[in-house]
Amino acid sequence: MKILVINSGSSSLKFQLVKIDTKFQLLAKGIIDGIKLKSCKFSFKSEKKNIGTKVKIKNHEEALKLTLETLINSETIKNYKEIKAVGHRVVHGGEKYTNPTKIDKSVIKEIKKLSKLAPLHNPANLDGITACKKLLGKTPQVAVFDTAFHQTMPEKAYYYPLPEKFYKKDQIRRYGFHGTSHKYVVVEARKLFKKKKPKIISCHLGNGASITATLNGESIDTSMGFTPLEGIPMGTRSGSIDPAIALYLQRKKKLTPEKIDEILNKKSGLKALSQVSSDMRIIYEASLKNNIKAIRAMDIYCYQIAKFIGAYTAALNGLDALIFTGGIGENAFYIRKSVCEYLGYLEVKVSKKENENNELIISTPKSKVKVFAVPTNEEKAIAMETKKLLKK
Repeated sequence: MKILVINSGSSSLKFQLVKIDTKFQLLAKGIIDGIKLKSCKFSFKSEKKNIGTKVKIKNHEEALKLTLETLINSETIKNYKEIKAVGHRVVHGGEKYTNPTKIDKSVIKEIKKLSKLAPLHNPANLDGITACKKLLGKTPQVAVFDTAFHQTMPEKAYYYPLPEKFYKKDQIRRYGFHGTSHKYVVVEARKLFKKKKPKIISCHLGNGASITATLNGESIDTSMGFTPLEGIPMGTRSGSIDPAIALYLQRKKKLTPEKIDEILNKKSGLKALSQVSSDMRIIYEASLKNNIKAIRAMDIYCYQIAKFIGAYTAALNGLDALIFTGGIGENAFYIRKSVCEYLGYLEVKVSKKENENNELIISTPKSKVKVFAVPTNEEKAIAMETKKLLKK
């Protein structure tokens, strides 16, 4: 069964074509980055083609058309009928969607409604769905929601201490994000050690970052909240701060809500702390040259991660395994090392060699907590969920 996986952003369209029979096979992948912009680039890689070029793309329909044409021109498929299903990453499913869902008119309507909760993401996800509907006709489409995995959180974890009307009428609560990634790495880690009802904390560390506590594979708490802004500092996002800061800046600096939003989402986090970059690799290089602000950024980042791990260990009443994933989590051995140095009270012991080599298991045999660096694969997870749903 060949499945096209689509991750549609506001100005991008990432895709993978996979084949799932007795095993999982990646046939092609790529991205069209900069839709509507002069700097738009198209990258495509398959067994027979490797493309990197500038393109003029006006919208997501044109982006998908280029993707499909390239799949045929590269001899990855002979015709569109070979694509038996399309799996879409949809960021916000609210409280309604707790599982992957086959897309129909009513689902599209709900995703539109939920756009008020994810104005930067859901409309872009819908653009991808609409383009597929137009170009691939009746090919089944499935929505896999980032928020779905966290719908197992208890009320004490998701309910904010605000007047009840804001929850009932405005749906303000903790939703959590990166759910597809957290679920995938927890499943992979559980294959590596035997434990009944394991208590696991997964750290998805990339440009966006979130930490999730799971009990027996179910999310019980997560650091991102009503939006993906809450939690630890990220590439350009502030993470959790005193909410009165925004009010103070509005009054004192006469800043508009839009300007505050821009500061918190695009001008804060590692970028603001380091004053070097939002990219951890560049920050690390600067820290090796004794750049004080780069060192400060890394210190704050690791400290905040360790604080959440401590809080979630309390929520779980113990910890069996710790997972690092995402671009930083999988590759930045120095971040993993610094975070784990805070966890002596849990008797966490990390192997220098395995950690620096980015091995799958980085803890020593004497460590009371298993520590993993598990590469995430959200596209694979979406494809597997899509096939599972359609085979029911």
